[in-house]
Amino acid sequence: MNTGIKTNSKLAAATVTKMALFIALMIVSGIVSIPLPVIGVPIVLQNMMIMLCGGFLGKKYGTLTNGLFLLLVFVGLPLLAGGRGGAAVFLSLSSGFLVGYLLCPLLINLFLQYLGDDHFWKIFLAYFIGGALVIDFMGSLSMAYYSHVSWAAGLKMVAVFLPMDTVKVVLATIIHQRLRKFTVAGNRG
Repeated sequence: MNTGIKTNSKLAAATVTKMALFIALMIVSGIVSIPLPVIGVPIVLQNMMIMLCGGFLGKKYGTLTNGLFLLLVFVGLPLLAGGRGGAAVFLSLSSGFLVGYLLCPLLINLFLQYLGDDHFWKIFLAYFIGGALVIDFMGSLSMAYYSHVSWAAGLKMVAVFLPMDTVKVVLATIIHQRLRKFTVAGNRG
């Protein structure tokens, strides 16, 4: 009779542990950043961890985990690259990227469900379109708005991130392939 409760509590404990692990990885990856003074937004590894969080934890828990990370940033913890945090970050050049962080797990998982994750290029496309492009697209909106330029100019501003984001997507794809059994899809099958 207690077996159902134990199973649920073990599942809940494992899920919360994975969520905490990804929040820790997001925090640590924020330490590494390459400042781009001309644009005002640094190149970071955090978005790769955000993408992996979505790929490993799924739509529900990936989005929840990224939301919790952003909540910690909102309340003032300096968890973003360069030690940034606080509500003001959500009203800055970076705000669109942060919205992209929240959308990323949902979209990556929709692509993974549609394409599958049995081949490198399928995973790559899911992470590239659902992760890097969405984050950069959302970032282009805030870059354009807060820089008082057209959206086309905002897209040009974020284009500088695409080469490094592509490298991050390749790394995320390799990690996803190697550790597939720990992903949501790997747990199912």
